[in-house]
This record gives sequence, C-alpha cells and structure tokens, in this order.
Amino acid sequence: MGGSESKESAPPQLFTQGDVLCIHSKFDKLFKSTHSFQEGLVPLNKELSRNLYQYISHIQTHHHSHQKHKQGVTVQQFQVFVSHALKGTYEEKAAIFCGMKNSTQISATDVSDVTISLLEVYKHYLIQLPHWRGIHALNTGVKGDKQFVSYLTKGLTASGENWNMCISDIETWMSKTPHFMNIFDTVCSILFQFENKKEILENISAMVPIPVFVGHRNEAVRSVLDHNSVLFLNYNLPIMHQSHWRFLFSNSVFGDSFSQLLSQIINKGPTLLVIRDKKGHLFGGMAADSWECRAKFYGSSSCFLFTLSPQYGIYTPTMYNENFMYLNQGQATLLNGLGMGGQMDYFGLWIDSSFNHGHSKAKPKCTTYGSPQLSADPEFEVDVIEVWALGPEKKNEDSDDEGEQTGTKKSILQSDPESKAMLELLGKTQASEGFREHDEDDDQSEEMKRKMNTIPKLL
Repeated sequence: MGGSESKESAPPQLFTQGDVLCIHSKFDKLFKSTHSFQEGLVPLNKELSRNLYQYISHIQTHHHSHQKHKQGVTVQQFQVFVSHALKGTYEEKAAIFCGMKNSTQISATDVSDVTISLLEVYKHYLIQLPHWRGIHALNTGVKGDKQFVSYLTKGLTASGENWNMCISDIETWMSKTPHFMNIFDTVCSILFQFENKKEILENISAMVPIPVFVGHRNEAVRSVLDHNSVLFLNYNLPIMHQSHWRFLFSNSVFGDSFSQLLSQIINKGPTLLVIRDKKGHLFGGMAADSWECRAKFYGSSSCFLFTLSPQYGIYTPTMYNENFMYLNQGQATLLNGLGMGGQMDYFGLWIDSSFNHGHSKAKPKCTTYGSPQLSADPEFEVDVIEVWALGPEKKNEDSDDEGEQTGTKKSILQSDPESKAMLELLGKTQASEGFREHDEDDDQSEEMKRKMNTIPKLL
C-alpha cells in the first residue's frame, strides 16, 4: 500500500472445513480473470475494488510458496485477508479500511469517501429485503449520505479535513463506533462470505437491526424518513423494539388533526414520533410508554429525543427530572397538547393541540434530555407529523370482550380520560382506581357518579 509492503500476517484464525471450501470457491470466482475481482465486488465502487486487490496481493503469508495465481494473488493471501475482514481485530480491520485508499495514511475526506461507498453496498441489499414493503423511504441522495457519515465519523474528523490519520487512528475510531462496525462487518460478509444474492438476503436480516414495516391498510407509507434515518433510529432503539415498525399516523394520510393523532396513538405501546418543521428540520422522540391523557408528566428513562436533519443526534435522559412524556386534550385548566421533556410551557419538544404549531425550547439545553433546540426556530410550524408503533402488535382480545369473560368492566376513569386527568390534578389518582362500574342499580356505582359530579365544583 502506498509503495510499502504489508507486514507479514499471522496465520488466519481457524476456519471450519466448510469455511475453507467457501473461501476457495470465492477465490476462484473473484480471480478467474483480470476483471472478475471488480465485477464480483459490485456494487462497491471500482476505485476501492482496485485498491483492495492491491492490498490483498501485498499480504505476506507464512506459506512460502512462490507460485502465484495467474492474477497475482495466492489462495493463502486471500484466506488471510478474509480472516482479517470477517474475524479480525480492530487493527486488522483498520488496515483493510486504509487499504481501500491504497495507503497507510489517509485524510478525513478519504474516510468519508470509503464510508459512503460502504454505505452504498450496505443499502443496496437492505432495500431489497421484503422487510421494506410497508414503507417508501425518502431519497435524500448524497446530502443525506454526507449527514449520516458526519454522524458516524464525528469522533475522527474533528481536527479538520486535511489532517492525515494512520491505521492506529482508524483502529481507535472503529473501537469507539459500534454502529459503523456493524456496517463494516455486514459489507465484508456480503462481499467475501456469501455466495450469491439469495444467500445475502437470507443472512443479512440477522446481521442488521432492520425492522419489518407494517404499512397503512396493507399499502406502503410514503415516509419523511430516508434509509439512513431508519438505520440510525432503529440501531438506537432497545433491542425488543427493533423488529417491527407499525404505521399509526401521518397527517398526509389522516389530515392536520390533533384529535385524529390522539385517536391513532393512544394506548398503542412504545412509539416513534417524527416531525418535520416548515424549514426542513427533522426531529422527534421515542416514547417508551403508551401515550395517555394525563394531568402530569409520566413515562420512563427509556425515552429519548433525536434529530435527523440537518444533523444526527440522540439525547437520552439526564435524570435531572422525570418529565419524560405529557399528553392532554380538551382541558380548560391544563395545557393541551403533546410534549416530551422540559417543563410546562417550556418543553424540549411540544406539539400544540392546534396541531400546526409547536416549540422546542432549550436554553441552554432541555433539562430532561440534555437536548439542544431541535427545530429551526424555538417556535415552529408543523409540516409533517409521522408516528410508528414499535415492536410486534400484541394480539390481545378487545378489552371489552376480556371484561365480559372475566366478569369485570372498565372503570369509570378508564372510560372518561378527562375525569381521570382532573383527579390526577387533585392528587386522587390511586384512590379512584378501585372503583368499577356495575349495574345501574349498584349503590357503589351511584356513589362514584356522585363523587365525579363534584369534581368540576372543586376545581
């Protein structure tokens, strides 16, 4: 690489007999002609393919045979390379990364170019998976790729684009960037392990955290997310929520209606809320608990806020407070809208019950999530709101049917969320949980109704 020979490599890690046969088969296909290596690595770009060929041909092995393959590479060299690519250390993988630029010293621009090329291979196969049938992801092109690469390489490019990095710098970056390593390892498996496209598609879904998208009425949803955004968000979700994304709401489908939004998202389990403001900023929050109308903040520390454009970011709870989630509607004495983080009238993320307006106030940062201002301006106009439920849908029978089978019915508070919100404001939440509806002639039910009628007077 760059005029210098690769140092002598240690014997490759042990392969099974089946692995060895697979490596020999791959070797025969990739080196059968002068063009077969580049053709066999499509869609990896030609420059990186040429440089990888040179890198492999310079690997020194313990096998001292002077018989070269007719294309200038021995099967022993290829076996060492595959061992490093698939099972190697960070140092060995960093050497391969630099080898894609045919040098042991590369610039931040080189790192960006290689990473974008690996992403192209990665996404080329991902979007062919049947998992994607329920979504039409937005295509943001080169701009979207550069934003995603900036996120992946932010710990490496801080010293400027002209700062050259050696293999040890790349090694350190790789060891601290597991998301990139997931991409790197997946691409190496695609290019050098699997025999054909069918085998790639059969195996890739087990390697990459990619969800099954359940669309709207069995039709694909046109989303404001691009492929990079989906990969970024799903990678940062808890493992139990990575398998399925179920479409719940988009104002492009249901219209600009806060009531419609609530009717689609309440009591649906963990959700991903994505918002695009009128100035093009893309951001949102992951609600780890079901959305419910309440008088106070609630939720858990698994919630987080995020930004997708103009930059990527994940903002997890600071534990300064527990103001994770808030939702209310139709209350004269309470704030009406949906919020995450911060405090009343000063949310990290807020959508007003008018639907078309919101705010993201963080001076200097949101106290709950440590997030900056998410939107272009502190007060913003909504362009798109999109909500996905996370994880497989629970196949429980309708709650009313369950009540009939068990001999119980919904409590009055369950059937009247506004009254429940009033009780919470008065600090009466737990005391009311024991009341259940019975027949109309039940004395306890009449007593409960009398108590509920006094609540507006107390307020």
